[in-house]
Amino acid sequence: MVEKVLAYIISIRNNTYQMLVHEHKDMPEAGLQVPGGTVDPGEDLVVALQREVFEESGLHDLSASELVASAPFLHPEKQELQLRHFYLIQTKQQLPGTWDHHVFGKGVDNGLVFRYTWYDFTSIPPLAASQDQFLHLVRKIIQAHPRS
Repeated sequence: MVEKVLAYIISIRNNTYQMLVHEHKDMPEAGLQVPGGTVDPGEDLVVALQREVFEESGLHDLSASELVASAPFLHPEKQELQLRHFYLIQTKQQLPGTWDHHVFGKGVDNGLVFRYTWYDFTSIPPLAASQDQFLHLVRKIIQAHPRS
């Protein structure tokens, strides 16, 4: 089983919660996704999360994270059994509304260009490979905490 970490990155923008997603600039058929990737053998999950977010988005200093859920997932295209760990990260950084990022690292995404954009949390389109399966839990976390 391959371990994966995925990041639900949210921010209060325009007085509402928004979540960061990306699409492959040259492969829109890959669908909307959240930053994430493979945990290296022996690597701490939070360290892997921070590394993957940095490699895939260029964002750093996002150390405050909360585990939302972990669950097995059979990736339909890869026929790979994954244990996916979804984390919630709330950032107060002033980030652009959209940007392109050239992915780096040793993974298969190295060299790809991801186009990032923010969506109002209430209107996030379906995410690829069931990456949205725990957004209902994020909604509960958001509702339990006042905007800060």
